[in-house]
Amino acid sequence: MCRPRSSITDLLAVSLSALTLALAAGCSGFSEQPILNQFFAASRLRDNTSLNNITMVLFEPRTQGTVTTFDIVSVTPERRKPLAIKTLAEAHQAAKADDAAFTKRKEEYQNENLEAIQRVLKADRERTKVKGKDAEVQATWSKIVHDGAAVSRKVTEAKRRLAGESGLVDLSINGGSNSPLDITRYDGELVSKDVMINAVVKLPSGDTAQKTFIVTLERAILKADREITGRWIIAGIKDTAAAAGGKTS
Repeated sequence: MCRPRSSITDLLAVSLSALTLALAAGCSGFSEQPILNQFFAASRLRDNTSLNNITMVLFEPRTQGTVTTFDIVSVTPERRKPLAIKTLAEAHQAAKADDAAFTKRKEEYQNENLEAIQRVLKADRERTKVKGKDAEVQATWSKIVHDGAAVSRKVTEAKRRLAGESGLVDLSINGGSNSPLDITRYDGELVSKDVMINAVVKLPSGDTAQKTFIVTLERAILKADREITGRWIIAGIKDTAAAAGGKTS
């Protein structure tokens, strides 16, 4: 069966784009070259499937242009910092447990004082005063509502902090895996390095420009029975001219 013409064209476009970038950086000898080739080739084609497996950031052709060739200038020594995922996961679980316990106490009080709470809420809407036991219920219920909001905020904040720490680690360790590892069970390290490149960029206007970028690569290393080393992920890309306040085109 003949392959549709559009499929052949698409395949040739992908192959030629990858080949162009590979040839551009092929003589550099840097181990960081393959992932940068893949990143810029996939960015040029807006291939989100490939990008989702290798990067936390985008290089958007419609606003930033496309990198046609690049040379790696330098690579910094690796930096290491402890991962806090296990601690943050435990904090999140503790916050959720506190929230569940608080919700149970709130429901018990509500069930025991339902009619009084309804009178109190009606009085609040009508801005009238309550007396006796209803006044006590009003004060207690107001505190319960206030405390409940604080407990919920702790859960939300713990979840946000865990997500912020775990996104890149999960991609580095589990990206593309059919049997993902529960990364929250392990301590470890986050390894980072910066790659400086000189690139020729075709701008959205059609003009070309020579730009220097700092590309940050990161990967996770988890401490289990054996060390689990993740893949390098592109965590950031910075135009040095823009960062210095200069023109970017």
